This record gives sequence, C-alpha cells and structure tokens, in this order.
Amino acid sequence: MAEKSTGADIETKREIDRAAPVFTARGLTKVYDMGEVQVSALCGVDLDLYSGELVVLLGPSGSGKSTLLNILGGLDTATTGTVTYRGRDLTHARERELTEFRRFHIGFVFQFYNLIPSLTARENVAVVTEIADDPMTPEEALEIVGMSNRLDHFPSQLSGGEQQRVAIARAIAKKPAVLLCDEPTGSLDSVTGSVVLE
Repeated sequence: MAEKSTGADIETKREIDRAAPVFTARGLTKVYDMGEVQVSALCGVDLDLYSGELVVLLGPSGSGKSTLLNILGGLDTATTGTVTYRGRDLTHARERELTEFRRFHIGFVFQFYNLIPSLTARENVAVVTEIADDPMTPEEALEIVGMSNRLDHFPSQLSGGEQQRVAIARAIAKKPAVLLCDEPTGSLDSVTGSVVLE
C-alpha cells in the first residue's frame, strides 16, 4: 500500500526544488575554429543559476555572453565541460532532446529579434503559442509589452523598439520556465525597458 504524502512533505519537496540549481555549468569552454586561428569564447566557466533569480551577464562585445546563453539554452554545445538543467545532462543530449528542451522549458529573446518578415506581430507570436502546452494568447502577450495596437503590423512597419517588444512577447507567450535574453532592452526606451524587465 502506497504511503500518502502530507502537506508538510510537499512543502519540503518544494523547498528542496528551490534550493537545487536550475542550471549548473562546470568547466565550460567554447573554441571556434576559424581555419588557422582558434578563438576562445568561453574559458572554464563554472556557475549555478537558481529559480527566481535575475542574473545579468556583463562584459565587452566578444566576451562570450551570447555563446554562454546559447549553450545554456541548448542552441549550441560546449567544446568541453558540462551543463545540466534541473539535474538533466544537456551536454550529451541528442538534437531531438535539445529541441524538446527548448520547446517546453526555454524562452529566448535574441539580440537581433529574429522575427519572420512575412508574418504580422500577432502571427510571429502565434508561431510559438501553437506549439506550447499552456500558452498565453498572442494578444495577451503583446498587450503585456504595450503592442496591442500593432497586432496586424508586419516587422517592416515597426520601429526597432517595437520589433524588440514583439520578440519579447513571443518569448514570454509560452510561459517558459527560463527566459534567456540577449540584450533584451537594447532597442527600447528606458521606461519600456523597465516594464519589460519587471
């Protein structure tokens, strides 16, 4: 006969889950082979990232910030070292596993928006909501970033800041466990940037 778990047991499990890192990276290196030249983007990175944290990576252009985000998000692989997500090894995961990991757990805000030019703002967000388990509607996500009056505009009809807000709406619409942002407020005015970060 199975034992029933009590409310105290469940709360203890939640506390343990919060105490365990969401991401753990150990000894991460990334070397790009550029013919006769090798470029080291990451050199032995160790880190633990926890639930509820807002972590900011600072460094000059070319210091490996985007590379690290891409490795954590399963878009790229490290040359050496290990990465785990909630204890699950991503280092040796197959492409299909990484695709599912990104689909169900990660939201990306890319430095260069990556909007589909032939789709409206609403349709760009819907690309993600159509494959997510329990997403917001595109309209809800776009309203959060102040774009409810531009739903049917194409990227070419939007300013850089507006395109960035659509990209942010697309990332948050699937309600990801983790949001990885590469310069998410670079094209936004300071007021909108603050709203987005909140």
